[in-house]
Amino acid sequence: MPNKPWKMRSILAAAALLLLAACQPFGGGNGGGNGGGGDDGNGGGTNPPPYNPVVCEHTGSGQDYAVGPGQPYTSLHDVPWDALGPGDTVRIFYRDEPYREKIVIRTDGSEAEPLRVCGVPGPNGERPILDGDGAVNDPDDAGAYGSYAPMEGLAMVLIWNRDYDLKVHHVVIEGLHIRNAKNTFTYTRMDGSTDNYEDGAACIRIQAADDVVIRGNELENCGNGIFTMSQGYNEAHLTRNLLIEGNYLHGHGQAGSYLEHGVYIQAIGVVYQYNRFGPNDPGSDGVTLKERVAGSVIRYNWFDSGSARTLDLVEVEDAAPWYLVSEYLRELGCDSVDNCPGLDPDRLAKVQEAEAAYRKSYVYGNFFRHVGSTTKSGNLVHYGSDNDPALSHNGTLYFYGNTVLVLQDRDDAWRFRLFYLGNRDAPSRSLETVEMFNNIVYFTGESGEASYFCLDDNNQGTIHFGVNWLSDDWQMDGAASECYYAGAAGAPTVTGVENLLDVAGAPVPLDPATLEPVDTPLVRDQAQPLPEGLPPIDYQYRRHLQAEPRPDASDLGARDLP
Repeated sequence: MPNKPWKMRSILAAAALLLLAACQPFGGGNGGGNGGGGDDGNGGGTNPPPYNPVVCEHTGSGQDYAVGPGQPYTSLHDVPWDALGPGDTVRIFYRDEPYREKIVIRTDGSEAEPLRVCGVPGPNGERPILDGDGAVNDPDDAGAYGSYAPMEGLAMVLIWNRDYDLKVHHVVIEGLHIRNAKNTFTYTRMDGSTDNYEDGAACIRIQAADDVVIRGNELENCGNGIFTMSQGYNEAHLTRNLLIEGNYLHGHGQAGSYLEHGVYIQAIGVVYQYNRFGPNDPGSDGVTLKERVAGSVIRYNWFDSGSARTLDLVEVEDAAPWYLVSEYLRELGCDSVDNCPGLDPDRLAKVQEAEAAYRKSYVYGNFFRHVGSTTKSGNLVHYGSDNDPALSHNGTLYFYGNTVLVLQDRDDAWRFRLFYLGNRDAPSRSLETVEMFNNIVYFTGESGEASYFCLDDNNQGTIHFGVNWLSDDWQMDGAASECYYAGAAGAPTVTGVENLLDVAGAPVPLDPATLEPVDTPLVRDQAQPLPEGLPPIDYQYRRHLQAEPRPDASDLGARDLP
């Protein structure tokens, strides 16, 4: 398989098309360990080849900056970070002692030749470690940080151009083990003083950038594993087109806080694939994957138990005039695009494309494992809004080809909700819809009496069922009164119940330890045809951090039977 890096490009389509984020290979061939893939043409992004381990070799036309024992550069701070450009590679070689130097990436690669920062593994495959505990900001790099003092303590690796009208483009970060950027650890500021990291510090923070790939890293024990910012001041403050691929994230969040998460993304166009999301910090109340995204594709990932919620797909906050036409018009003081003297047609086109993407999110081919005794979670997926219902997605979540195991006792949580659609504090019923098909969702108690199994929160959205292996506990006597404050009247609107498989007395459809499917008549060859226009399931996650082709996808769940 040829070694080519990835490029990210937006293929946000017109509102009549199903489109969202896309990723396809970077041209130029300066080796990231992945081969090429083509656009599937249906708005769900490209279908890439299976993920392979990172190959940290310099093959671009730029400079090779080799850092580590016996290399030309002994320190990360010896690298001229402010002078890097297209085709440059910073290769960080493994050593026994972790690197305790912080990095600020503030220059651009190109589409054909991205700027790469990668880890050369040790003799047993160990990733080079960048450790935030006691890390140092380079005192000689005056251009690294702006005048906002907390910026120094917000990340171990920061992607940020200080210029108000510029942002970073075409960067790849891969093959590193980054850890311990959290408010319980200290670092050395540029003036030589010691300080604690800020609340919400991240292993990798993107302040604003386009076309960034984060691949094959282990990200451990930070406030946020990955944090991206998008603000509405101008285009240079937006983040667009991210590929988060093949990473192992675990131990994130802050004790007693719900504001820090495994990943916390605000951007336009994001693909998450082949990642393993482990438990958060046991004392944290944060989420595994929280996003405020237009154009989200979450596919072929593994989600372990151990957070306050697995997926939190909620409304835009800081950049609403770049996501929603109504907010752009409000910013201009206009009521209509037809009568708005200050309207920029090019920006309007971008906003219209972003809004079309904002109304559709894709979650497919993933494994979810929820164990009540190891998590504070009361529901699996929130789709809608958490603060401002007026900015809610008001769209469709396509949830298909996933495998979900829920082991939940009433002693741990009285009820468990598969979805939470909209916002329970909204003045009217949610406009969010779930299209749910070809999934295995197996719900049972962990060691005692099972919790009540609820489809949704109170008085919320709409769920359309196709074919699913779905535990029928949600239909048991008394479930409605325990799940919804208004009883059955407060339940979601549900259609397609007749499409659900009759699983009463059926064999367990999966192995609870591995989530591998079990060969039963209600799993094999039960998948319905994919509705026209949706991205196909061409790959399947392989434990752990790998993938393989799935040429058939005729069985239910995230993996075909042999």
